[in-house]
Amino acid sequence: MGHDTVNSTEMHVDEIGKPAQHQTPRGRFYTIFAFVGIVVVLIMVRYGTIMLRAEPQSTPAAVPGAGERGPILDRNGRILAIQTELETVWAWRPEIVDPTKVGRELAPLIDVDEQELVRKLTGPTGSVTIKRTISPAESEAIREAREQGALEGIRLRDDFGRSYPERDTLGSVVGFIGADGTGLTGIEYTMNDWLSPDGSAGFGNQVFLTVDMNIQYESERLAQAALLEHQADSVMLITLDTQSGDILGYASTPGFDPNQFADVPDSARRNRPISDVYEPGSVFKIFSIGSFLQLGAIDMDSTFVTNGVYDRSDPPITDLANYGSLDTTGVLRLSSNVGAALASEQANERSFYTMLRLFGFGEQTGVDMNGEEAGILARPENWSSRTKPTLAIGQEIAVTALQVVSAATVFANSGILVKPNIIDKIVSPTGRVLLDYGRTPVREVVSAQTAADVLLAMEQAVSGNGTARRLEYEGLRIAAKTGTAEQLDPATGTYSETAFIASTLAIFPVDNPSLAVYLVIDNPKTGEFYGGRIATPVVREYLDFLVPYAGIPVDGDRTVVHAGRITVPSVGLPRLNETLPDFSGLPKRTLLPLLELSEIDVQIDGFGWVVRQDPPPGTPLRPGMSIRLELE
Repeated sequence: MGHDTVNSTEMHVDEIGKPAQHQTPRGRFYTIFAFVGIVVVLIMVRYGTIMLRAEPQSTPAAVPGAGERGPILDRNGRILAIQTELETVWAWRPEIVDPTKVGRELAPLIDVDEQELVRKLTGPTGSVTIKRTISPAESEAIREAREQGALEGIRLRDDFGRSYPERDTLGSVVGFIGADGTGLTGIEYTMNDWLSPDGSAGFGNQVFLTVDMNIQYESERLAQAALLEHQADSVMLITLDTQSGDILGYASTPGFDPNQFADVPDSARRNRPISDVYEPGSVFKIFSIGSFLQLGAIDMDSTFVTNGVYDRSDPPITDLANYGSLDTTGVLRLSSNVGAALASEQANERSFYTMLRLFGFGEQTGVDMNGEEAGILARPENWSSRTKPTLAIGQEIAVTALQVVSAATVFANSGILVKPNIIDKIVSPTGRVLLDYGRTPVREVVSAQTAADVLLAMEQAVSGNGTARRLEYEGLRIAAKTGTAEQLDPATGTYSETAFIASTLAIFPVDNPSLAVYLVIDNPKTGEFYGGRIATPVVREYLDFLVPYAGIPVDGDRTVVHAGRITVPSVGLPRLNETLPDFSGLPKRTLLPLLELSEIDVQIDGFGWVVRQDPPPGTPLRPGMSIRLELE
């Protein structure tokens, strides 16, 4: 058996071509080493060829759950956030011979920085994501360029994304999601569990906000105009339904576009009305005077001899002029610092502090948005001898804009504080209402009589030639309070002589309070900085839109009473065909659907009915054209 084995081995070696009996052990070692080396080299060459020529399999971005994230909408169903199936552009670097050339070709097609793009393209061998969920137009532009031989190494893949069609409108409120499809800020974050797709249904729920986008558009337009006119750091304009607590408008400018959140620093993405704290100034007097009235420290007939200076504090508290003897209404009408300081002497420190806490200062409002600050309200044991009169005029306290307008609901609800809402309802994919937020009374803060007294005193600031007189609106009773606050200079720790916050708070109509509007202009730099001079006119212009839009009755409006039965034909919007129709005589409410058209740009100026239009009727209708309608 051993002989057979030896002969078999010899036959095998002979087949290789070298008799075994003639090969030394060293020779056999070299032969085997060479053979293994050749195999290793062949494997490496083959692997390199695959790496240089092959493309990794395209896969969609990860999405939590197996389904579609629910949309975010305004109170009327206008889409603010929706899931999209778009494409992501990426690069396979081994195919790119000239990164500079490819970067120059690609950058303008997807609106990215060319130098940053070239840097990505010249990175380590492999794939790199260039821009996620690009628009259909950007995808088409890339395909056309590739068909013409450009954009070597550039590819597209299907991707799930989130689109925010209103862009920087309400950006800080709506928020955005991360690459894994989870909400990171705003409503996307706070309502993430409701919006995320259900494992069984495959769809997330619909979240409706309280915001009315028509109110939002107008408030943002005015806020942006005020920002530019006064060269301010920021402007906030909040509109609140005082009865329900619903936030109808929430303008904060400058804003940011959540579609491009990665390109914006954290500081620019903050939700100012709930995250920025500041000293409110004289607007705060309605809360201090309301507190003193409720405590019985003063009444509406109390008198205060102001004489222009309150010298019982260091430094003294002063007025713009010597107002002489004022009653409680006069203190609010003329916004007397000295009068408010004198009134504070009649109240106990602990009781005053307790009242301010009841108004909601020093705590969050509880609105369903992340990042809300509680503000700053020191406890009485930490007050100085100057704190009480200083608090009375809106200093030594830090508030948020939403806190102020929320606290104002006390005077519009017979003394009851109402929680502000940003969420209207949550609706299932099948249309069933899962959660309806509604009105949430928080607590009774003052009596109905005190609330009415403060509201009437605020009305005198408008109709009684007070600091808010520029807000007067014929036929409408408005209660208002203006404010001008000094800002602290961080370099010196003292009040700045150049940085101010101008504000105006309005509640109307006085006889049936339904809306509150609060405007804050942060650090105006064009010379004027008093709230009554630069903030109040903006609110007054806003009322030209808001009052008729909200259907608030105005004295003098014609009312037709008929005992019988009549039929009023409905007035519809003319059909848009090949030429521009005649819009003459149509009311604004009928024209509102035109604002939602994407093919044409419609501008509606004024209120009432159409009296002029440009271009005139009969003009050929073409995509992209602008139409201006004037109403009177």
